[in-house]
Amino acid sequence: MEDENEFTEPEIVPDKSVWRFAISMGVLVLLLALLNIFLEDIRHFINPQPKVVQPTASVAPKPLEKAATLNEEEVKVAITKFIEAFYVDQKKGYFDPPSYFTTITDTYYNYHHLTHQQLKQLNQERQVAYQKQTLTWLVHTLNVVRRSDTLVATYWTKQSYIRASELVQVKADILLELKLTKDGKICSLKELDVVNLNSTPLAGTTTTVIQIVKQEPPPKPTEGTPKTNQEASIYAPGSLDTPPQHTGGQKKLLRFLNRNLRYPASAAEQGVEGKVFVYFVVEANGVLSNFKVLRGIGAGCDEEALRVVRLLPPWQAGILNGVEVRSSYVLPITFILGN
Repeated sequence: MEDENEFTEPEIVPDKSVWRFAISMGVLVLLLALLNIFLEDIRHFINPQPKVVQPTASVAPKPLEKAATLNEEEVKVAITKFIEAFYVDQKKGYFDPPSYFTTITDTYYNYHHLTHQQLKQLNQERQVAYQKQTLTWLVHTLNVVRRSDTLVATYWTKQSYIRASELVQVKADILLELKLTKDGKICSLKELDVVNLNSTPLAGTTTTVIQIVKQEPPPKPTEGTPKTNQEASIYAPGSLDTPPQHTGGQKKLLRFLNRNLRYPASAAEQGVEGKVFVYFVVEANGVLSNFKVLRGIGAGCDEEALRVVRLLPPWQAGILNGVEVRSSYVLPITFILGN
């Protein structure tokens, strides 16, 4: 009989390669996780990059924020920067009324108590009516005064625009008044005065040239000079020896306008105020003709001003070298609401 030990199964030894594989995979996953966490630091360590400063959004300066501690010259510099930023933003097309104006604003649109939405809408309408408008403000004319908690700045601007409805280019020097609150926002922006207002037709049009800039008088005609050219010409008042005028003088003209002018209901409801500039020609016989609104404020005021001017009786014609001639005239008519 054989020995029983010969049939004993051999001892089974566990295979440790599976454990080694599992441990290796675990270590590999841990290394990949750590590498992913510190990858940015390792990259900067190997290839350092200069620190990049992210640009911040431009914010309109607030000149009144520290007005109490600023002297007059420093306040003037701050307002200069504010006005410059205001016009640059408008020119580049990202002008945002709420970022510059207070909630209720009295603006150069001659409208009072505008909300942000109304201001934005009027700005769009103005761009349509006054195309290719350019505005250059004269920094050296800036004057700043303090009134309670408001800064009041006045300055002259040179403006040019195309009046699309009449195909004429209008140019003028306009005095503006800008009021800033202590929060650095505009609460009022008005036109105080308009001078050197003139208009020229665009190329290809036959619009009459309108000009009220003072000119040197033309040379005196000789005896042989025909009068036909003089009769056909329209002279600016500043080029005449005697400019045209209302027959009864300036006082009677104002009395006539006050008696006949009616404030349009729509303008009164909207709080519209301002000046309407009406152009017309004073013929050699004193009769008025060629009426048109050169610069208006809307809301029915333009039509009303034109209606009243058409009612004017004949004037005293302008005189050049002792001869009555045709001449142009621009009559400003002011609409002001009573208290």
